[in-house]
Amino acid sequence: MEDVLKRNAASALQQILDVRPEESFLVIGDEATLEVGTAFRDAAMELGVRTMFYQLSETNRPLADVPEDLMLLIPDTDVAVTCFSARPEETPFRVALIRELTRVVRRLAHCPGITVDMLRSGPMSVNYEDLAVRANSLMRRFEGAVSIHVVAPGGTDLTLDTTDRPFLTDAVIKDGSWGNLPAGEVWCAPVEDKANGVVVCDGAVGDLGPVPCPVRIVVEAGRIREIACDDAAFRQRIEEVLSVDEEAKVIGELGIGLNPGARLTGNLLEDEKAAGTAHVAFGNNEDVGGGRNRSRTHRDFLFRNPTITVTFADGRSEVILQDGQVTRATRPQAGYRHVLVCLDFSEASLTALRIGNDLARANGARFTLLHALYNPTPVSPLFPHLASMPAPELLRREEDETLERMDALAEEVAGRGPDEFEAVVVRGSPAQEIVRWANENDVDLIVLASTGTSQVERLLLGSVAEGVAREARCQVVLVR
Repeated sequence: MEDVLKRNAASALQQILDVRPEESFLVIGDEATLEVGTAFRDAAMELGVRTMFYQLSETNRPLADVPEDLMLLIPDTDVAVTCFSARPEETPFRVALIRELTRVVRRLAHCPGITVDMLRSGPMSVNYEDLAVRANSLMRRFEGAVSIHVVAPGGTDLTLDTTDRPFLTDAVIKDGSWGNLPAGEVWCAPVEDKANGVVVCDGAVGDLGPVPCPVRIVVEAGRIREIACDDAAFRQRIEEVLSVDEEAKVIGELGIGLNPGARLTGNLLEDEKAAGTAHVAFGNNEDVGGGRNRSRTHRDFLFRNPTITVTFADGRSEVILQDGQVTRATRPQAGYRHVLVCLDFSEASLTALRIGNDLARANGARFTLLHALYNPTPVSPLFPHLASMPAPELLRREEDETLERMDALAEEVAGRGPDEFEAVVVRGSPAQEIVRWANENDVDLIVLASTGTSQVERLLLGSVAEGVAREARCQVVLVR
């Protein structure tokens, strides 16, 4: 097996799924994706996780329901990855499998159609911390949205009701949730009977691949009323997969791609993550916030370069995507007002600086960098009469040099001048001083590294991060 496959699988397990050694892990694969499934299995085992591997038999495929012997493994599973080939006829099986898994497992990555190429490069070789920042910032801009108007150059012109329907993301899969690998989208479940307009799919259709020519779908009161496509055979195929049950033609999802490494290949698992795309799905959405569509299928239709305008409960409107590009926020966001980044000058803390800077800019928040210096100790604590402390001017020089270093990193990494942030040096126990300063200065987000590179650094930084996370009154983001 290529080392890069296992390395990228391990990165996804740690950074997206947060797999822990005390948990049990289940990989579900098939013959076509054996190399991918093996990479996840081996990566999990090297992380010290108890791992199970289940390979779907080709004998009874296409599957309509979850095999009985697979059902026996689910109750003993904490985290699962489903990495098998995508077959249009197996959508009911996949919906049933997700339903069974999400009843038991803590976190699930669902990857039907994943390929070796996706795992090797592109969408699964991106910086996941940056991706999470993009996703979280975008989701915050949708908070309070009651209506979304989506248009695209291909002809899409659709209005959706999103009252009390939150946006979710797969950039980080938390306990009690699931998402895809490759990761990189935000989505919501629009109100099922209040979508009206036209969707023109000029990208790919879930499980059916790239469209031979645009597919035009007329939606009235949330339900598909008409499907048009110049390729009669392809239109007939779409009609077939949308005829599983009554709710298969009812609106189920609006999704927006954000992954900068995702490419348009015709495989929707990757395509729907690509930046500059959006997709509308019809069918099941019961596991999305507020969703009520219980169809046995779920079918995505992707289009390119969307412009998305949001109307909020107070009547204000904002263009959040323009021709596929996320716009700069034009209204104050409820959220972070003061972001504190703790710098220890490790590589991980530089990543924390970049993430904290992005969050502060997205929220228009006050931005502070802090470095904690340990208090100096006497030369000889066993002989106090011989002990001496460093001269005050040496302590001031150390602090001045630290501030200069912070100024340089703020400009180099975050693009901030001296008047765009505050640099602070504190002395004492780092965890205690970070929490004290944050509490006294109304910080509502602390970003800091959780590990270093050497064993000593991991011990010291890990204990600091643990202390801050335990004692801080505000939200804390730990960066590996």
